[in-house]
Order: sequence, then structure tokens, then C-alpha cells
Amino acid sequence: MPSIVQPKFHNMDSHEATGKTRTKSSGTGGTQAIARATALLREIANSAGGERSLAELARSLDIERPTAYRILRRLVEDGLAVQNPVTRGYGLGPLLFELGLLAKPPLQLQALAGEAATHIAHESGDTAFALLTSGLDSVCLDRKEGSYPVKALLMGVGRRRPLGIGASSLSMLAAMAPEEASQILDANAHRIGAMGESDVANLKAVVEQGRRDGFVLRAPVDAPEILSLGVAVRNAYGHAILGLSISALRFRIEQRFDRLLAVLRESRDMVETRLKAEGPARDIKEA
Repeated sequence: MPSIVQPKFHNMDSHEATGKTRTKSSGTGGTQAIARATALLREIANSAGGERSLAELARSLDIERPTAYRILRRLVEDGLAVQNPVTRGYGLGPLLFELGLLAKPPLQLQALAGEAATHIAHESGDTAFALLTSGLDSVCLDRKEGSYPVKALLMGVGRRRPLGIGASSLSMLAAMAPEEASQILDANAHRIGAMGESDVANLKAVVEQGRRDGFVLRAPVDAPEILSLGVAVRNAYGHAILGLSISALRFRIEQRFDRLLAVLRESRDMVETRLKAEGPARDIKEA
């Protein structure tokens, strides 16, 4: 991903909530406000450019613009979000980084994912990804680059996307119960559509095929010259918690398909065996 120079940020001006009159009925409180604030932060994290506009956030989450504005204003005041004074877009705030330093990560899985991605990248020569499930989303836990000079750097570490986008994500859905996977795709249909995958019925067919094959082969909508091959990793409870994948130029996947699939399965088996042997620190399915 290209590096982004962050400008200085400041709090919002009230004129940004234009378009609708602020009324008492449009306010939120309690758990609903918390849920909306969390959803706004996740949606900001989904942005490839690191920020989203008020209009984009309100539209993506189907929240009234004045409501989204009030929540974002409080997030900015508390340091959980920042606003770019030039573009007026919203980014993640410094307090999230500070809290993240104190949060206890799934260290066991993170270390295993790193080992697996390193092995995959070394054996394939291409880019390896390890994605973690998180509610209705997947999060890039690790990315390792192989020796081949042309890199398929489709997403960076920490990037969050809705489940249903990418081979790793689809392979995790294929490892879930059919009803659960279908419900997740239906719930994510709007966000998936915004990323170019408008045919949810086709994605369900891909997931069903992946359930039969034990892997998913998929080309990104915005990069058809790339192919990604993914498999799912299950934890000690049998839940799909991690997706491992290789992304490379199409011919490099097609010409070495059997070998690459064997590398992915070898890495998957290693992670699953270690998780079962060491015992799960927590059921990361609920992350």
C-alpha cells in the first residue's frame, strides 16, 4: 500500500452536519450509541486510504448524517478519531493506538500465523497473507513477501474488510456451517457491494464450491491479473478462525497450483496441530 503522509488534525466544525435539522429524536443513547460508535470506527478502519468522509460513513452504515456527526464529534473529542482539516475525512485517533499497546492480543495465534505466512512466502516466492476472523469482518494479522520481484500487496497488516472479500475470507466462510456463512454474506451484502462484489448469490456459490474443494481460488475484482488461493484454519473447537492465502500474478498460481495448495495445506496443518497441542488461550471465534 502507498504510504500516507498524515496532516495535522483538529476537531470538527458544526457546519459539517448540514442537510438535516438536529432533533431530539435523532439522538442515540446507551448500547445503541456504543454499537454505532464501534461500527463507525470499524468502517474507518476499512478504508484503504485511512480516512472516510461523513457522507460515506453515514451512507455505508445507514445512519442519519446528524447522528453520525454527533458520534464522530465525541470520538474526535476523546481522541478515538481525528479529522483531516483539508479533506474533512475522518481517521482513527491516537487513543486507539495507546489502548492497543495495553490490550492483550491473541499472541499464540499471532505467532503461529507469522510462522505460517513466513513459510508460505519462502516456499512460494510470492505474497502470503494470514487473516483473522473478527465478527462480520476479517483482519489482516500478518503479511509476508516472497522473493519474486512482482508483489501482490493487496492489503496491509491491520486492514479490516467484510467477510466475503478475498480468497482467505471466502475460505473461512466455506469452513463455517452453511447457514452461518449465508447469514454473514447477507449481513455484509451492502459493504461487499461497495467494494465491487455486487453478486452475493455468486459469492455463496463460491463458498459452497470451497466447502467441497477445501480451498478457494479467487481473482480480486480490482486486479484481475492477480489470483489468490486460500485455505481456512480451525481452532481446537473446530471453528474457522484464520485464513491463509497466496496472492500472485495469475500465471504463477495456475502453473504451480498443486504445489502451492500443498504448501498452504502444510502450513494450515502445522497451525492446527500446534493450536490443539498447546490448547487455546481463548475462543478467538468471538474476537
